[in-house]
Amino acid sequence: MEVSSSAPTLADPQNVQRKPSWAFGPGLVFAVAALGPQDLVTNAAAGASYGYGLLWTVALVVAARYVMLEATARYVVVTGESLMTGYARAGRWAPWLILVSIGLKRHLLGLSHLLLLGSSLELLLGARSGWVRTAGALACWAAGFALMYWGRYPVVEKASRPLMAVLGGALALAALLSRPDPAAVVRGVILPMAPAGQGAYGTAFLLLALLGSGAGALSNLKYAAFVHEKGWRGVSDLRLQRTDLLLSGIGFYLMLLSVQVAAAAALYPSAAPLREVADLLPIFSTTLGDAGRILLGVGLWAAVFTTYTGATTGYSLLVADIWHNVLRPASAYRKEALGNSPAYRVALVIFSTSPLYALLTDWEPLWLVLTQSAVLAALVPVLGVILIWLTNDRRRMGPHANGWIANFAMGLVLLAIAGLSVYNLRVWFGARAFSGS
Repeated sequence: MEVSSSAPTLADPQNVQRKPSWAFGPGLVFAVAALGPQDLVTNAAAGASYGYGLLWTVALVVAARYVMLEATARYVVVTGESLMTGYARAGRWAPWLILVSIGLKRHLLGLSHLLLLGSSLELLLGARSGWVRTAGALACWAAGFALMYWGRYPVVEKASRPLMAVLGGALALAALLSRPDPAAVVRGVILPMAPAGQGAYGTAFLLLALLGSGAGALSNLKYAAFVHEKGWRGVSDLRLQRTDLLLSGIGFYLMLLSVQVAAAAALYPSAAPLREVADLLPIFSTTLGDAGRILLGVGLWAAVFTTYTGATTGYSLLVADIWHNVLRPASAYRKEALGNSPAYRVALVIFSTSPLYALLTDWEPLWLVLTQSAVLAALVPVLGVILIWLTNDRRRMGPHANGWIANFAMGLVLLAIAGLSVYNLRVWFGARAFSGS
């Protein structure tokens, strides 16, 4: 089946936003959806454990993620077809594998999002009450579901703008109120260094873990779905798409940097362990008082709510993409905004309602997040290899196929992902056996 490289005519232009030359949207939605609680914990742990020594890694991680996101979006914009249609060219097994993985990941993350929505409101209000936690989680869940079901991607994009301002503002204030050392921040940003006690090997492994968990995440597929839903499906949209991704990447970088700076200034001197979101509360409260508790509550709520709405929308669009463009290629929604399709609504209902039973449990959100990350670790290199193959196809991509720089950068990221996957397998199957202990 040949797909024209020109942008298709959309059946419902009211629901697919066309481009003002200044606007950016898919990157913004992706950025706030990608910056979830796990990213807050990971970067806060880096600052709490190594001070300002790992600030330079933030730019590398964001750049690596940019490389993978740009490749997926470039394929969608240049070919005019959806990313899942592209992955199906490697064999129908690829979309099926993605579909099963999305179902697993969205359910497990949905469990943690529900629990953390309630916990963030409990933290913000300063109330230790199971009733407040449960009622708050349900209220936020209902608001997010209405936003996604009736508003679909266009409304989620509009809602993401003020939410990104709230999240970015909370993180920036936390960094400023923690009273960082400006000279140390500058050195940490521009001078690569091995933190004390780590050495070159330890620092390399830390960078490997950050690259693998960020640049190689299954969630990166959502950006291409957002670009497709936005209506950017022609070479003429390529410049706008790259500007969108660059601006969102800068915002993502500044937010991650703020987290590490705040943790380095407020948490590193105390040498307190940091493994999950709850560990941030007593330390920030002691250092910043009520301002610390409120900022943490606001930042955590914004991070969880935007991740809940953005990720659920993105994964529902991917499911609709697989259903209408791969499994049922003659579907009437093949060239429409997929957010209008029954498949999108069904996926959205399943992803939103299936985790509700978590409110009746005492499960720990961090355990749920780590479980899905470990289970899906082996999938990511497979998706990356297919992506390199697709974006090197000059018959479809023409002059916009990968050059040697793009191939080198993507290959380097995949090596990092593969290394992290091997490490995860060693942990899961018994690292003691490998170490001889």
